[in-house]
Amino acid sequence: MARIEKDYFALDELEERWGMAHRDLVYLAENGLLKVSVRLYGVRLEQGCYEEVEEGQWCSIPEEYGVFHGLQDVRAQDAYRALREGAVRTGWFDTPERRYCMVRQPEEGIVIRKDELVVRRDERDRAESRHGLGAIGRTREVITEKRHDFSQVALGDHVYMLGPIQARVVGILHRAAMDGSPWRHGKVVLAEAGSCCTRMSDLFKTQSGWRKLIQSDRRGRYRLNMEFS
Repeated sequence: MARIEKDYFALDELEERWGMAHRDLVYLAENGLLKVSVRLYGVRLEQGCYEEVEEGQWCSIPEEYGVFHGLQDVRAQDAYRALREGAVRTGWFDTPERRYCMVRQPEEGIVIRKDELVVRRDERDRAESRHGLGAIGRTREVITEKRHDFSQVALGDHVYMLGPIQARVVGILHRAAMDGSPWRHGKVVLAEAGSCCTRMSDLFKTQSGWRKLIQSDRRGRYRLNMEFS
């Protein structure tokens, strides 16, 4: 039987390829471990970036505006609702750090149904490499473990007992490192973690030697020292 080279795959195709129960694939998608997408036809989108105009204050800068045909990545929270409830209405899509993509028309957003969700080829390949997934018959482990708790981490002989927001920052930087882009802008990470601080040093001032755990490039970006345990 002839096979075509697809750019994206339906979820049931991946379940068959990986020999995975549907509930396990749902777990990956709703926890952001597998990015899902949707194919759009004739939706008017605005795409752009966020720029810091003053310390701690950001504004959106539109770059593109027009009718879009093609794939857009779905935010994890929207994937969760679509998979759990069968459909979700949204006006926003997942984007890289400091960028945005929003629906301009229809103004009320669009409805994404569960059976419309797909996975890009490069995301399928990334998931197989990162999570040990693959075609039936390959050795693999189904992803069922709980996500890492960063409330206590050790670096050498030093143990860091972290508060909830501090642990959230470490978790964000850990995910960035695992995704292959370890450097994150400090203010963006702090905002994502729900901190009212605008400087990493203010949040971690109670932690002796925190700069060994979280490294700075001295230009406002930070990464996690992955030698911790």
